[in-house]
Amino acid sequence: MLDRLKFMLGFGRAYRAARKAGASREDAQLAAARTMIGDRLGFDIEDAEIAELPAGVAELWRDPEPAFASEDAGGNGFGYAPFEITPAHLVLLRQMRFSWDGAERGAPMLDPARPYGRRDLMAQLAEVFPGEDAPTLAQRHVEMFFVLARVLVHGRLSSGRYILRNIEPDDLRAALRGYGGDDELSDADIGLDADGAVTVGDEHLKLMRDTQIRWPSEWDCEERLDEGAYPAAAMDSKRPYGDMTFIEIDMARILGRLPPAPPDGVFEPEPALAAHLQRLHWQMLGAMQAFVENAEIAPGVYDLNAAE
Repeated sequence: MLDRLKFMLGFGRAYRAARKAGASREDAQLAAARTMIGDRLGFDIEDAEIAELPAGVAELWRDPEPAFASEDAGGNGFGYAPFEITPAHLVLLRQMRFSWDGAERGAPMLDPARPYGRRDLMAQLAEVFPGEDAPTLAQRHVEMFFVLARVLVHGRLSSGRYILRNIEPDDLRAALRGYGGDDELSDADIGLDADGAVTVGDEHLKLMRDTQIRWPSEWDCEERLDEGAYPAAAMDSKRPYGDMTFIEIDMARILGRLPPAPPDGVFEPEPALAAHLQRLHWQMLGAMQAFVENAEIAPGVYDLNAAE
């Protein structure tokens, strides 16, 4: 309900702005729709300059499961079979660029406009995996969903301050604009210090081990492709840390702060804890960016269900 209200208010503001600029009703409605879709995808779709995709690539990205059916044999679901992370995968890992998915509770996602920092994704993939054809390169991009999920489980990073290389402090601020009510979010709320560094703490690292990474739904993939964006790995914005849409329950469980079950069975964190968990969730954007840029992990075969 809150997501729907937020969308309606944003659509109304964008529509009125377009009308004030002289647009017709139809053009203003189209402009408002494109603005809201761009806000959700995390970039300005008017600025997208994505090259036309080779035949078969978009189809594979819309529904990649059939292309990986053999790897998932033996009862493993899509992306859950043991997977080999190669040095080439790690090259792309270090180039990952995160943005924010505004659906549901919101969550970090690879930037749909440039998931590894460049808009010419297929050319970038061809440089990292030389000699491979377009369908295979398309699969390599999907494999980065497998890679990200395993790196968050098996990678190692010390808590501390990190200067981000792939996104700027203003990118973090822009991605989370609109949260925090009328006052907007402070730099402290999103994990930035006075020097623009991101602080990654033990709580962020614990939450990262349990993040739910997914490939977008076929509908989401279709929407991105229609708007000139790329489907890419993302944190589940509805259930980012487990099975609960009330994400504070999963967060409190992971952090060891879940109180005894109340008599009525309804968990309501006390206000200070609720505020703390919400800030931690916003801070995961910067923390996850710092993690992929700096975490230690070696090439090898990793089982998603067997943490080290």
